[in-house]
Amino acid sequence: MKKYFFCSDFHFCHQNILKYESRPFQNVEEMNNEIVRRHNERVKKDDVVFFLGDLGFFASKNAEVRGEGMPINPHTLLNQMNGDFYHICGNHDTRSNKTFIPVFSITLKMGGLNIQLIHNPEHANLNHDLIICGHVHGKWPTKEVMNKDDIPVLIINVSVEQHDYRPFTFDEIKSIYDRWLTDHPRKSEITKYMKRKLHGHTN
Repeated sequence: MKKYFFCSDFHFCHQNILKYESRPFQNVEEMNNEIVRRHNERVKKDDVVFFLGDLGFFASKNAEVRGEGMPINPHTLLNQMNGDFYHICGNHDTRSNKTFIPVFSITLKMGGLNIQLIHNPEHANLNHDLIICGHVHGKWPTKEVMNKDDIPVLIINVSVEQHDYRPFTFDEIKSIYDRWLTDHPRKSEITKYMKRKLHGHTN
């Protein structure tokens, strides 16, 4: 059966990300190979992968000297990875970086939730039950924010630093959300709000 996966921020070929995020690899080649290998351990060819931005740094020779990219085609690595990819544009996915994607957000209805996928959580539309993001790397795994109706909304960060450089399954995402909701002191209020919104009683 087809599975759904979520991940973000591979930063392929980005030497400086090793120090910025204390990634546990000796060099950029090891990082690239390990991200591909760990991805393929989990993901099969027919699975669906939602990638939430910042594929890698693919730039000039001068950028390579600065540790900010390598002059290779990004698809050289991406084509080695299993799954049917749906990409969201990250802040480093630019035309000059050979990775521009004209999609900045995706909305899914899965597991009874209205979910927004977005790269930068600061740009999230909080009129969703759950936000899945990247961008913040190792800063935090989850974050609770308040929407315009003063109802808590959970944001889950799927940057690769959060899951041993492997993608999250939807079941893992849903388990994180369910634990948050079950333990939340405002669980009843959140649940009622979601049901009201489902039936069109909130904006």
